[in-house]
Amino acid sequence: MSKRKKYIGYPKERAILSDVHPYELPITFSNRYLYRFIVSNNINLEGNIITYKDDFTDGDATSFKEILKILFHKDFNNKDDYKFRRIPFTYKITHKENDFRQLALLHPINQLNIINFYDQYKSSILYSCQISNFSLRRPIKVARFTFFNDKLHQQNKGDRNDFLELDGFEYEDLKTFFVYKKYNNIYKFYEDYRFHRAEKKFNFLFKFDINKCFDSIYTHSISWAVLGLDAVKENVEASKNNYSGIFDKLLQYANYGETNGILIGPEISRIFAEIILQRIDKDLEIEIINSLKLKNKEHYELYRYVDDYFLFCDDENTKNEILKILKHKLKDYKLAINNSKSIDYTKPIITDITIAKDKINKLFKENPRFKISELESEVGALEENDNEFKFIKHKFSFYFNSDHLITDYKILIKESNIDYKDVLNYSLALLNNIIERNLVSFEKVYFEYLSKIKSEDNQKNENDLYIIESEFTKHIVKFIDFIFFIYSVSPRVNSTIKICHILSKILSFYNLKEKKSNNKKFIFQTNNRHKVYKKILDESTLIIKKNKLNPYSQLEILYLLTLIKELGKDFRLPINILEEFIGCEKIDDTKQIKYEHLNYFSITVLLYYLGDTLLYNDLKNMIINYTLSYIEKTPIEKRSKSSELTHLILDLLVCPYIEEVDKKKLFNKFKGFSEGGLDKEVGKLLIFFKKYKINYWFTKWKRFNLAKELEYKKSQEVYS
Repeated sequence: MSKRKKYIGYPKERAILSDVHPYELPITFSNRYLYRFIVSNNINLEGNIITYKDDFTDGDATSFKEILKILFHKDFNNKDDYKFRRIPFTYKITHKENDFRQLALLHPINQLNIINFYDQYKSSILYSCQISNFSLRRPIKVARFTFFNDKLHQQNKGDRNDFLELDGFEYEDLKTFFVYKKYNNIYKFYEDYRFHRAEKKFNFLFKFDINKCFDSIYTHSISWAVLGLDAVKENVEASKNNYSGIFDKLLQYANYGETNGILIGPEISRIFAEIILQRIDKDLEIEIINSLKLKNKEHYELYRYVDDYFLFCDDENTKNEILKILKHKLKDYKLAINNSKSIDYTKPIITDITIAKDKINKLFKENPRFKISELESEVGALEENDNEFKFIKHKFSFYFNSDHLITDYKILIKESNIDYKDVLNYSLALLNNIIERNLVSFEKVYFEYLSKIKSEDNQKNENDLYIIESEFTKHIVKFIDFIFFIYSVSPRVNSTIKICHILSKILSFYNLKEKKSNNKKFIFQTNNRHKVYKKILDESTLIIKKNKLNPYSQLEILYLLTLIKELGKDFRLPINILEEFIGCEKIDDTKQIKYEHLNYFSITVLLYYLGDTLLYNDLKNMIINYTLSYIEKTPIEKRSKSSELTHLILDLLVCPYIEEVDKKKLFNKFKGFSEGGLDKEVGKLLIFFKKYKINYWFTKWKRFNLAKELEYKKSQEVYS
């Protein structure tokens, strides 16, 4: 293979493609269009002043500057750093039973600030993340921009499903700004030689974590970690000008000036926490040597994955002494161990979850089963016997007893003494691999037969082949039934993404069309395709009816709405179910959205789902009226500071499903003007968007490719 150097054209701005937002976002949301706008217009931050490519004229220049005012600040050229003090959009996702995790979407001006910070201080960040001997996940270098497409690259090519850029591998798609070492998932540590070596050397494992780590971090403590606590207290003003002081202010301002706690979700927050925990690790190791005369890797082994710790040792006394020192070190940084989640293991060191995973592996090898095998000799006619079909040169074997599988799975969960949520993502990952193998193997053999049979115009064989297609469809329908069963017990964002990934592969399979046909006919039979579509719709509808929109969990169901839209116009949700799901009721003889729980994500995803379908016009108007009221409830002085409203107004201005008259109302409301006050300005802005082909800001309203977006999302998945 010839050497060919490939360039990956991601400049410094690529930080906002990977490091500024949570993983748990609607699948229709992306930062790539903001990224393109910033790069194409040469927007930079220089000494707190926002500079840009100033080559627009007349009305275009006015509209462009209006966009900058919305995105960044009404006076974006002033030097006041307080313009970076913005209100993040915080939203909740299901975390544990009867508990939630609050994540944050950063304001665009804070994202611009992060681009500048990474560019200036990437070397300092890397230096601060290299002092711990305990950390299992830390940035070690800036991700590569180029690779040689040679044999060595192919050998070292990273998996497209890796969640982070990993050291020693090369990637065609940059997933994170930095390359990370050593693991992209905590469960890989359990399978690694380090874990097995420590298990052989020591008798005990103590697993624990930091209590509400990100919520408890005091932002000023970044300077304590980098410069030293005493040095900072003696030189407070000087420390503010160090990179750690600038990092402190950056995360403060991204959180509206808050110093207690850092925002959860963005990768930059994990880096911030890592720098502090690296210093604690180093101080802990030194103190253990000085006070206890114990050496890491000799008398004990300690590993930390973000805020999860694994302590291997031989006796209770060693564990207690090390923990005593660690508690003191954590207290210096206003942190503490979460005692309620601490677990002791003795040899053999194996967790209940690991045992359950092994059982799940064995269970799924037996049920479901699908196999295609070649026959020694051809059969003259279709032969059916106990879920086996012999057809010409192949035998198709189907086995899927969903009732037995559900029962066996429930027994496994009960006997393993774990919760569904503990193994749900693992189960769905296995089922994803199984369905992918099944679809690929069936497609290959089926297409070979279909092409040959049609060329021979053999009606009998064609009918027999459709019987096998129908049996395969029954198998797929049972498969869908089972994945919805295990998912419905404990819906979470990660598991919702995984189930949508599985279903999108099934939909792509049944949506295959004849390449040679001018009218692009579907390859598979309409009745089979509709059976699959209906099953997906019915199961999704059950979930939607059971889980109405509320302030604590919305993303999970919004993913299902996006999935259902892929089914097409013949499989729409009934209006009454949508109204009940959203929370509509009659007030003064008119239907309105009753509760104030719709937010930026739910508003945009609902509008995406409703689209331009006439059937949903009344519901769409209700959502627009709700949004007008929602904007008005935020004080005028906070609207431009709000990350939520900034994202919302930009998305709605380019939404193809909203009439221009409503866009003018929304913009006037956002700016605090009476109706009609800024209609001319909005008109010019809409012309500017059309002229420069700005069709999207954050929400992909049209030409949305669910399968592609889910593949991209999979590559972004963070630690679990």
